[in-house]
Amino acid sequence: MLYIRPAGASAIETACQEAYVSGMKPTASWQRLGRTARQVATLLLASNLLVASAGALAAPSNDQQTEAPTAAKWVPRKVRFTYSAISPSSKTTYYSCDSLQGQVTGILRQLGARDVVTKPFGCITTGPERFPGVEASFSVLEPAGSGDQGSASSKSVPVQWDKVTLTPNTSCALIEQVKRQILPLFATRNQTSSCSPRFSVEVLRPATPAAADAASRG
Repeated sequence: MLYIRPAGASAIETACQEAYVSGMKPTASWQRLGRTARQVATLLLASNLLVASAGALAAPSNDQQTEAPTAAKWVPRKVRFTYSAISPSSKTTYYSCDSLQGQVTGILRQLGARDVVTKPFGCITTGPERFPGVEASFSVLEPAGSGDQGSASSKSVPVQWDKVTLTPNTSCALIEQVKRQILPLFATRNQTSSCSPRFSVEVLRPATPAAADAASRG
């Protein structure tokens, strides 16, 4: 059993000890202190217990804590993305410039980019290529105050973290190259280490319907 020693109890204990030395029993000394002293000690003990209980109730658990949306600004980005069909084998996925353009456009929009404009480059034929490429320009959300020069003239919008899942479509090579060449252009967190069977990452998205509508129109 846990014993909590109330503040102010030392004076009562001292009186009992002095009475014991003088030949009185502790019980007698406690009675000599009188009813008022006993009531004071009881009230002090109750007060300490209430303070301890209040402290326990004031500390919220981690499960109850929620992350408030932060502010971010739209900033322009550009990328020259080249897909390399390295180590050709029967399992290697090849893309034509048109199909790669569709893949990259879809991935950028899934990651929350707006104002997406893409065009292919480096293609020799209309069929699958070893090194097809796509040039893309778009805008992404960067936390306000990040120091990005491109966000100086942009208005802040409330944002929140949103989980995005990308399906590799039998091509982990594409996802791995997206992770190296495209993801660093976004504000991200908590990305998975592999792409099979799917790859997930958290990105910033507008937190309000009005901001989301404005982003989709952009």
